Amino acid sequence: MKTLLITLAALVILFVIGCQENSITDPVTSESTNKVQIPDVYPQGIIPLKGMLNDPHPVINSFYIINGQIKYEFRMASLDMMRPAPRNYVSLHFSIDADFKYLCTVCLPSENDVFVGVITSETEENLILTGGFLLIEKSFVIQGREDGMVFKCKFLVTTGRVELKAMWLALPPQNNQIIFNH
Repeated sequence: MKTLLITLAALVILFVIGCQENSITDPVTSESTNKVQIPDVYPQGIIPLKGMLNDPHPVINSFYIINGQIKYEFRMASLDMMRPAPRNYVSLHFSIDADFKYLCTVCLPSENDVFVGVITSETEENLILTGGFLLIEKSFVIQGREDGMVFKCKFLVTTGRVELKAMWLALPPQNNQIIFNH
């Protein structure tokens, strides 16, 4: 009798389990289904600009000190996810605020060092990111300069961040014209 009751209980349990819907294909969630929609937050950050840059003029031991920052924000949308290497469309916004001082190489740095220019600029780049990263080069005009000197930066752009890889000063290319006399 005891064996009959155990067998009957086991059959009832198996019947109840067998009549349930198959939950293997149901999504498993550990979160509440009543979610509050949070607006998209775009990756953003601040890249500090501090350091000494070589003077692009042909002057030995001549330098400039940069002090400032670059704020960035980027928005990304995925395109062609079925391709072997998915492509991401990136809209990259830069906002730069920096100033430059000439560094006296024969004396100690002081507040009296010569102020030589400023950069206040905002730019927008639209890029296609293939393979997870991209190197881009940006030029920023230095206001207050008459020689056309620009501040150049090389950035590494990935799907999660923007990183400054290099920065330097450059002069515009000289227009070498050959004049022929007849």
